[in-house]
Amino acid sequence: MSQSNITSFFKRKTPSADRDIVGEMSGETTCSETPTNESEIELSSMENPSASAGIGKLTRDCQLELSEDELAKKKKQKLASKFNPSWKEKRPWLKYVENVGMFCTYCQKYNKRPFDRTTWNVTPCIRIRLTSVTDHETCKEHRDSVGLEMISTTSKDIGVELIKPIDISKDGMIQAFKCLYFLAKNNIAHTTNFPKLLDLEKHLGIDISAKINVGENAKYTSHAAVKDMLECISEIIENDILDNIRKSEGYSIMLECISEIIENDILDNIRKSEGYSIMFDETTDVSVIEQLVIHSRSIDENGDVQVKFLKILDALAKDEDSNANDGTDMNELDIGIITLNADTIRRKVTNYLEDNNLSYATLRGIGTDGAAVMTGKKGGAVKQITQRQKEKQLDKNDPDKKINQAVGAHCAAHKLSLAAKQAGSEFPIIQRFKRVLSALHAFYARSAVREKGRSTIQELLSKTLEESGKLTNPSETRWLCLGQCAIKLKNTFTSIVLSLEREAEERADCTAAGLVKLMTKIDFVAILVLLCEVLPTVNRLSLAFQKSKLDFKELNASLTATVCSLKSTKTTELTSSVTEIYEKCAAQKITLRYASDSISVTEAITNFYSTIQQQFIEKLINNIQARFNDTDVMAAFSYVFDHENYKNPNPDQLRQEVVKLCHQFGEPSSEATTEVKDAIFYAQADSEFLEKLTSGSNVHSTAFPVLSKLAKIYKVIPPHTADCERDFSQVTLIKTNIRNKMGEDTLDYLLRISIEGPPLEQYPFEKAVILWASKKERRYKVRLL
Repeated sequence: MSQSNITSFFKRKTPSADRDIVGEMSGETTCSETPTNESEIELSSMENPSASAGIGKLTRDCQLELSEDELAKKKKQKLASKFNPSWKEKRPWLKYVENVGMFCTYCQKYNKRPFDRTTWNVTPCIRIRLTSVTDHETCKEHRDSVGLEMISTTSKDIGVELIKPIDISKDGMIQAFKCLYFLAKNNIAHTTNFPKLLDLEKHLGIDISAKINVGENAKYTSHAAVKDMLECISEIIENDILDNIRKSEGYSIMLECISEIIENDILDNIRKSEGYSIMFDETTDVSVIEQLVIHSRSIDENGDVQVKFLKILDALAKDEDSNANDGTDMNELDIGIITLNADTIRRKVTNYLEDNNLSYATLRGIGTDGAAVMTGKKGGAVKQITQRQKEKQLDKNDPDKKINQAVGAHCAAHKLSLAAKQAGSEFPIIQRFKRVLSALHAFYARSAVREKGRSTIQELLSKTLEESGKLTNPSETRWLCLGQCAIKLKNTFTSIVLSLEREAEERADCTAAGLVKLMTKIDFVAILVLLCEVLPTVNRLSLAFQKSKLDFKELNASLTATVCSLKSTKTTELTSSVTEIYEKCAAQKITLRYASDSISVTEAITNFYSTIQQQFIEKLINNIQARFNDTDVMAAFSYVFDHENYKNPNPDQLRQEVVKLCHQFGEPSSEATTEVKDAIFYAQADSEFLEKLTSGSNVHSTAFPVLSKLAKIYKVIPPHTADCERDFSQVTLIKTNIRNKMGEDTLDYLLRISIEGPPLEQYPFEKAVILWASKKERRYKVRLL
């Protein structure tokens, strides 16, 4: 064989084939399972025998360099064609089938193909050599399959370990829940103070941590564990509303369980009630998140009204199933331009009602603050909710089915505030008075020196002339607070004027000089006295309207009394009160100025009475009466359940009003008219007959079922939304600037515990701990001891 032939022969070889030949010469173990290299060698030998002879000669020359023992060992290894069972040691993946070949069970399981071939996976490796095994186990595909098997096996082992329950002290967990509940109920930051409280208990000799910690990892003082506990506490309180509600979201099972028990109780009681109403309002919290608060108003089995907090929601957050619920096609970009409109509010409220299985058939009233987005006649939130209510009650198989329709109610406190604000806005002198009050508050609030000077003068005068007090700023949104500001100014009028004169004289303060000039006008003093007489009367009515369990009967009586009081003030001149301030000012050498030097104090007051006082009070009375003009449904309620209408009854009018109510709320009108006929005689015999209709244990509620149900509906319709406003105050106490990253679920749990949670000694902590331990989404099982 020529040198050129030998060179050309080796050039045709692949690198793997060269390694095969050289490996056999040197005794190294190489991969020899590739059939391409073997067939290439055999083909070359058949085509060119001289080349084969050259290879044999080359091999023999290389073998001369090996010792006889190495050659014998290599020969024995080369000739071995039997499977050695010892190869399976530490190779659980190796499988040998007699007379077939070797397989890799891992590559088969995870469908891995070494060298992109079917060998070891689909087809067997027929080269029964240890080198074939070692080369296979070092290839990338096999290593990947081994890694997958290790992950699978480890997961199973961990799963087996997690199935084993962890023993934990039940008494210890109950004590921990009590500590957490105390923090949540008192609006104390729980995530940072819960471990500190447990440390305090330890110093006092009660080591709760030792009872609830399991090893080094399971310590129930972390933020997540604290949230778990709060969740469980809130859950027990809410148990009155929702049966079988189990919230899997949230990272704190404890917090969820606390809240869930509370919520379930509330929702369960609503389902049992013959009627319920909802109230909702929105506000912006410290994190600039638009929050929607939902409250319920229902009547229990004893006929008592129950007002409960239901939910706080991120009003602008997109619902996961919003498209499925209302059929609207929302683009993904709508999230960036979403606004708090009537559609958004309706979707949030109806989703909550439907998710918690609250029946539309017993929804009787919807209370709002009266904003256009809430009460719009065509597309307001209330209108859309009642349309949804009607759709859900329709039955194609029963077209004559009675349909219940909820009544929209505008908050009485808001209406009263708007009536007063509208009356004051028509008189420039009252608007100017309000601006002066704001300027006075800013003048002293921005300077400690000025405030100290004013308070010093006030202390000197308080012994003889004035009461002590501090100015407050009139709110732009709550107009009725102007009355409280006016009363404080009246009580400290002399000291404030003296303080301003001193500031103007000693410090040449032009602002103080301007305020003195405005405040010493007789018209300013007259307006001050007028507002101190009128607005407190309206404020008392507003406070009566904000009573949590107020019903429309009480509302109408309070409204009538207030209008009578305002009419009395309208006809009374305020000469004595203005003269009292005039005399106090004169004693301190303060001169009040008049529009004209030719008139006296009495003449100025009389002129003010005819031009301002009478007109302002008349406007106020007219606005109140116009805004509290009942709708047809509420007027029917007022007529049917007013005892005065039964003393000298008009049976036809009573029947007409009852039929109107039955049509509104889906009750049988024929039975109601029959009941009204007998109810006239019962009401004449018993002055408390109408009140007894709402009591479940009273015989009258059984004898007059339709009238009794209508009386309960009248009682649950919300006259105000003050409870939602109280929720907003609680939100500011819970979600502060320091806690501004609080999640929506956590805020909901804490708010429910703070508002609806019972006293510490009445909360069922054992029930909360059992619920916490039974949560399905826990990573491990817990066994309470």
